[in-house]
Amino acid sequence: MKKVLVLGAGLVAKPLVHYLLDKGYHVSVVTRTVSKAEKMIAGYKNADAQPLDLKDEDKLAEHVKGADLAVSLVPPPMHPVVAKMCIAHKKQMVTTSYVSDAMKALDGPAKEAGVTILNEIGVDPGIDHMSAMRIIDDVRKRGGKIVSFKSYCGGLPAPEDNTNPFGYKFSWAPRGVLVAGRNNAEYLLDGRVVKTPNAKLFRDMHMLQVDDFGEFEAYPNRDSISYIDVYGLQGIQTIFRGTLRNPGWCDCLHTFNRLGLLALEEIDCKGLTYAELMRKVVGAGPNDDLATFIARKLLIPAESLPIANLRWLGMLSDRKLEGDKISPLDAMGNLMFEKLAYGPHERDMIVMWHDFRAEFPGGKRERITSRMIDFGIKDGDSSMSRTVSLPAAIGVHMILNGKITARGVLRPVTADIYEPVLNELATMNIACKEATEHY
Repeated sequence: MKKVLVLGAGLVAKPLVHYLLDKGYHVSVVTRTVSKAEKMIAGYKNADAQPLDLKDEDKLAEHVKGADLAVSLVPPPMHPVVAKMCIAHKKQMVTTSYVSDAMKALDGPAKEAGVTILNEIGVDPGIDHMSAMRIIDDVRKRGGKIVSFKSYCGGLPAPEDNTNPFGYKFSWAPRGVLVAGRNNAEYLLDGRVVKTPNAKLFRDMHMLQVDDFGEFEAYPNRDSISYIDVYGLQGIQTIFRGTLRNPGWCDCLHTFNRLGLLALEEIDCKGLTYAELMRKVVGAGPNDDLATFIARKLLIPAESLPIANLRWLGMLSDRKLEGDKISPLDAMGNLMFEKLAYGPHERDMIVMWHDFRAEFPGGKRERITSRMIDFGIKDGDSSMSRTVSLPAAIGVHMILNGKITARGVLRPVTADIYEPVLNELATMNIACKEATEHY
């Protein structure tokens, strides 16, 4: 029985763990909170749960050495650490995260060791890559070329469960959502490179209409231009990868960023209330009305949505903070995790939308769209957990069965990977619907 090591037991791990257990693998789930892992594997005999301290690299290396493949669902900065251990012990590896520069640098050593490190095989990144490459390769086979590609994805509450003023609920780590709001972005628009600094990320927003579901805010997601080489789209005029949110999110996050609430530097908070922490962050005096001070500082109305949402969260409240030090981002994230959580019987949804423009010899032009709307299972797995972890689980199964033979640091952008993964996902009702029109 082949052994799979799963590092982390967070919000998206369960469908992957169950898929692999049902396939007959022995799965070891190692995590900081063992009780989560034990609950996840209850009823299975081919599984075990063990504690994990990421700072104990010797123990982490022991776990890697004892497995055939490691799935890293820990924070992204740890992936290269795990990858080096996999290379040293000649073990395969899968992650759902973006390929960082540190991970990219391990391509040569992984190839030399005969190790496959499959990355970006979740939903975004993951299903977005695979569904896009299926269209790109089809256009190439028909003699055409892609001249424009816009790709959007967002994890959101289902319409009937969109019940808070942020229009958002957390189906994955809150800290990850907020830290992503600190990113710069870069994309190509009509042949022109557009660079968006973090300070303007949420102002570089446009609306996207999705039939049957209304309008969403779309803002740029990291570095789109690097995917020209990943997708083999040299010469393309427009390439844009965006994140989707319900209306109002971008204005709030832009305002929070201006106030310093996305900062990661820790502040002394022993004995402080959230309101007192806010006074420190924004520079308000003890006698200032906090909401009025913030409004004047930002030159926005005191009754505007961002300030109303700060009040609704509890950032202006007399609730005491815990601990001695905390960053503004984590202080706000803790409140968000409480108030923007999914309740009983509520569902999330994933909205993914691709928009291609293709040109063919003889002057024919096509607009090709691909749409995936997936809902969580009421009282079951979330859409986020299914769409992130099931592609990774299928990738693990393919590697351990010799269906993926390429070595080095990989993304799922070749047909030998994306076709079987997309085909199996379709049997689980996770599928993209494509449409073509001439223009």
